Amino acid sequence: MKKRIIFLIFVIGGVFGLVASLGVYYGLELTSDERFCVVCHEMDPMVIAYNDDVHSGKGKTGVRARCVDCHLPHDNIINYIYAKARNGVVEGYIHFFEDVENINWHENRARRKDFVFDDGCLHCHTNVFDNALLTDKAKKMHAHYKKLLNTKDEIGCASCHVEVGHMGLNNMLNYWDPKYPIYEDKAYEKKEELRRNYFKDSYVPSVKKSSKKDTNSSDENSSK
Repeated sequence: MKKRIIFLIFVIGGVFGLVASLGVYYGLELTSDERFCVVCHEMDPMVIAYNDDVHSGKGKTGVRARCVDCHLPHDNIINYIYAKARNGVVEGYIHFFEDVENINWHENRARRKDFVFDDGCLHCHTNVFDNALLTDKAKKMHAHYKKLLNTKDEIGCASCHVEVGHMGLNNMLNYWDPKYPIYEDKAYEKKEELRRNYFKDSYVPSVKKSSKKDTNSSDENSSK
């Protein structure tokens, strides 16, 4: 009887563990690509720029990298899951409780090395240091990268590949938040054109932000 109880406990535990593992697996899969990221509308420019990039599968080989392949650490599974959970909580809080319309994405891009993990890049680009087809300039820069590893001057892949994974992101962000008021109308039109082409039947026009020119005029009048 005792052996049967122990056996039954192992069976139930095994089934429970399998179900839990499958739940975690599918949860990770469903929240790992741009279809999930774009649920938050503030990610529109990043996702649309990704869609135009070779990493989205538009290259000659058709190889496709997902958001988590670049933006999460791959040194071990525990760190991967922890970083994914932490990012989910942080991004969720920002989305629901902060002013997402005024996020300074250009400022964030200056810290892109913090958001792009080299082990993800090197997981796919396995021969990036030994590839004989690389240009002399690329070989020199990759040697410089290796030389600076584990030093205070360490650089990352994104330090040099500034728009890696998101082709034309700098221009894309300018459509979402133009620096000069004179470009606001044209930028808004271009932004909506890009969103319309990407979302197609599910496209919903975004609310046009208040003009910086109008805001500045209002501030000047209130100070008089």
